[in-house]
Amino acid sequence: MNYWHALNTKPHKEREVEAFLKDRGIQVYFPTIPAPRRSRVPQFRAFFPGYLFAYTDLDAVGLWTVHYAPGMRGVVMFGGKPACVAEAVIDALRERLARVDVVDTLGEALQPGDRVLVTSGPLVDLEAVFDRKLSPDGRVRILIRVLQRWTPVAIEADTLRRTRGLPRRDLVACA
Repeated sequence: MNYWHALNTKPHKEREVEAFLKDRGIQVYFPTIPAPRRSRVPQFRAFFPGYLFAYTDLDAVGLWTVHYAPGMRGVVMFGGKPACVAEAVIDALRERLARVDVVDTLGEALQPGDRVLVTSGPLVDLEAVFDRKLSPDGRVRILIRVLQRWTPVAIEADTLRRTRGLPRRDLVACA
Protein backbone atom coordinates (compact mmCIF):
# COMPACT_ATOMS: atom_id res chain seq x y z
CA MET A 1 0.00 0.00 0.00
CA ASN A 2 1.24 3.52 -0.85
CA TYR A 3 2.15 5.94 1.94
CA TRP A 4 4.01 9.23 2.12
CA HIS A 5 7.51 8.72 3.53
CA ALA A 6 10.03 11.34 4.70
CA LEU A 7 13.43 11.08 3.03
CA ASN A 8 16.67 12.62 4.31
CA THR A 9 19.11 13.74 1.62
CA LYS A 10 22.70 14.88 1.62
CA PRO A 11 23.12 18.69 1.66
CA HIS A 12 21.76 20.35 -1.52
CA LYS A 13 20.93 16.97 -3.15
CA GLU A 14 17.12 17.21 -2.92
CA ARG A 15 16.69 17.87 -6.66
CA GLU A 16 19.01 14.98 -7.57
CA VAL A 17 17.04 12.56 -5.38
CA GLU A 18 13.75 13.95 -6.69
CA ALA A 19 14.82 13.33 -10.32
CA PHE A 20 16.11 9.83 -9.53
CA LEU A 21 12.85 8.77 -7.85
CA LYS A 22 10.63 10.35 -10.51
CA ASP A 23 12.57 8.41 -13.17
CA ARG A 24 11.49 5.25 -11.33
CA GLY A 25 7.82 6.29 -11.32
CA ILE A 26 7.70 7.36 -7.68
CA GLN A 27 5.62 10.43 -6.81
CA VAL A 28 7.79 12.98 -4.99
CA TYR A 29 6.96 16.20 -3.15
CA PHE A 30 9.85 18.61 -2.57
CA PRO A 31 8.47 21.58 -0.61
CA THR A 32 10.03 24.89 -1.67
CA ILE A 33 9.47 28.58 -1.04
CA PRO A 34 10.69 31.63 -2.94
CA ALA A 35 14.28 32.57 -2.16
CA PRO A 36 15.45 36.15 -1.70
CA ARG A 37 15.87 37.55 -5.20
CA ARG A 38 19.37 38.12 -6.49
CA SER A 39 18.27 38.41 -10.12
CA ARG A 40 15.13 38.76 -12.24
CA VAL A 41 14.82 34.97 -12.49
CA PRO A 42 12.59 33.55 -9.72
CA GLN A 43 14.56 31.29 -7.38
CA PHE A 44 13.35 28.77 -4.84
CA ARG A 45 14.88 27.14 -1.78
CA ALA A 46 14.03 24.06 0.23
CA PHE A 47 11.43 24.61 2.95
CA PHE A 48 12.92 21.66 4.85
CA PRO A 49 16.58 21.63 3.76
CA GLY A 50 17.74 18.04 3.33
CA TYR A 51 14.25 16.53 3.26
CA LEU A 52 11.58 15.60 0.74
CA PHE A 53 8.64 13.21 0.62
CA ALA A 54 7.92 10.17 -1.54
CA TYR A 55 4.53 8.52 -2.06
CA THR A 56 5.16 4.85 -2.65
CA ASP A 57 4.74 1.29 -1.45
CA LEU A 58 8.19 0.55 -0.05
CA ASP A 59 7.43 -3.18 0.03
CA ALA A 60 6.77 -3.21 -3.73
CA VAL A 61 9.53 -0.80 -4.77
CA GLY A 62 12.05 -2.03 -2.26
CA LEU A 63 13.21 0.01 0.70
CA TRP A 64 16.82 -0.16 -0.49
CA THR A 65 15.92 1.30 -3.90
CA VAL A 66 14.90 4.48 -2.12
CA HIS A 67 17.28 4.27 0.84
CA TYR A 68 20.39 4.01 -1.34
CA ALA A 69 19.39 6.41 -4.13
CA PRO A 70 22.22 8.76 -5.20
CA GLY A 71 22.25 11.79 -2.91
CA MET A 72 20.28 10.09 -0.12
CA ARG A 73 21.22 9.77 3.51
CA GLY A 74 18.28 7.48 4.11
CA VAL A 75 14.59 6.99 4.70
CA VAL A 76 13.48 8.50 8.01
CA MET A 77 12.87 5.56 10.37
CA PHE A 78 11.21 5.15 13.77
CA GLY A 79 11.83 1.94 15.65
CA GLY A 80 13.46 0.37 12.60
CA LYS A 81 10.39 1.02 10.40
CA PRO A 82 10.00 3.70 7.72
CA ALA A 83 8.11 6.71 9.08
CA CYS A 84 4.79 7.45 7.39
CA VAL A 85 3.49 10.98 6.93
CA ALA A 86 -0.28 11.47 6.86
CA GLU A 87 -1.78 12.61 3.56
CA ALA A 88 -3.49 15.47 5.44
CA VAL A 89 -0.09 16.79 6.55
CA ILE A 90 1.20 16.82 2.97
CA ASP A 91 -2.00 18.51 1.73
CA ALA A 92 -1.82 21.17 4.47
CA LEU A 93 1.84 21.81 3.69
CA ARG A 94 1.12 22.20 -0.03
CA GLU A 95 -1.75 24.57 0.69
CA ARG A 96 0.27 26.70 3.09
CA LEU A 97 3.33 26.94 0.85
CA ALA A 98 1.18 27.86 -2.16
CA ARG A 99 0.29 31.10 -0.32
CA VAL A 100 3.93 32.09 0.35
CA ASP A 101 5.09 34.49 -2.32
CA VAL A 102 7.22 37.05 -0.46
CA VAL A 103 10.34 36.33 1.57
CA ASP A 104 12.79 38.58 3.45
CA THR A 105 16.59 38.75 3.12
CA LEU A 106 16.94 35.56 5.17
CA GLY A 107 14.37 33.67 3.11
CA GLU A 108 11.65 33.71 5.78
CA ALA A 109 8.07 34.04 4.55
CA LEU A 110 6.46 37.42 5.12
CA GLN A 111 2.76 37.68 5.96
CA PRO A 112 0.70 40.89 6.27
CA GLY A 113 1.17 42.30 9.76
CA ASP A 114 4.71 40.96 10.26
CA ARG A 115 7.18 43.36 11.86
CA VAL A 116 10.18 44.01 9.61
CA LEU A 117 13.45 45.91 9.73
CA VAL A 118 14.75 47.72 6.64
CA THR A 119 18.32 46.44 6.07
CA SER A 120 19.54 48.76 3.29
CA GLY A 121 18.73 51.90 1.35
CA PRO A 122 17.58 55.30 2.59
CA LEU A 123 15.28 53.76 5.24
CA VAL A 124 17.97 51.48 6.72
CA ASP A 125 17.39 50.43 10.36
CA LEU A 126 13.78 51.63 10.44
CA GLU A 127 11.16 49.27 11.83
CA ALA A 128 8.00 48.83 9.80
CA VAL A 129 5.04 46.53 9.24
CA PHE A 130 4.82 44.35 6.11
CA ASP A 131 1.55 45.10 4.30
CA ARG A 132 1.44 43.32 0.92
CA LYS A 133 3.16 42.32 -2.30
CA LEU A 134 2.93 44.92 -5.07
CA SER A 135 4.56 43.24 -8.07
CA PRO A 136 6.07 39.93 -9.20
CA ASP A 137 9.56 41.46 -9.39
CA GLY A 138 9.86 41.88 -5.60
CA ARG A 139 8.25 45.24 -4.81
CA VAL A 140 6.22 45.26 -1.60
CA ARG A 141 4.38 47.77 0.53
CA ILE A 142 5.39 48.38 4.13
CA LEU A 143 3.89 50.72 6.69
CA ILE A 144 6.18 53.07 8.59
CA ARG A 145 5.03 55.07 11.61
CA VAL A 146 5.61 58.77 10.86
CA LEU A 147 4.08 61.58 12.95
CA GLN A 148 1.64 59.25 14.72
CA ARG A 149 0.36 57.85 11.36
CA TRP A 150 1.07 54.69 9.38
CA THR A 151 2.55 55.76 6.06
CA PRO A 152 2.72 53.29 3.14
CA VAL A 153 6.09 52.94 1.40
CA ALA A 154 6.98 50.83 -1.65
CA ILE A 155 10.29 48.99 -1.26
CA GLU A 156 12.16 45.89 -2.47
CA ALA A 157 11.38 42.77 -0.43
CA ASP A 158 15.06 41.77 -0.37
CA THR A 159 15.82 44.86 1.76
CA LEU A 160 13.63 43.60 4.63
CA ARG A 161 14.23 41.25 7.55
CA ARG A 162 11.40 39.94 9.70
CA THR A 163 11.68 40.78 13.41
CA ARG A 164 9.87 39.55 16.48
CA GLY A 165 8.50 42.95 17.56
CA LEU A 166 4.95 43.68 18.62
CA PRO A 167 2.37 40.89 18.58
CA ARG A 168 0.07 40.94 15.54
CA ARG A 169 -2.97 41.89 17.61
CA ASP A 170 -1.36 45.31 18.19
CA LEU A 171 -1.10 45.82 14.43
CA VAL A 172 -4.73 45.29 13.39
CA ALA A 173 -5.48 49.01 13.06
CA CYS A 174 -2.52 49.58 10.70
CA ALA A 175 -4.29 48.71 7.46
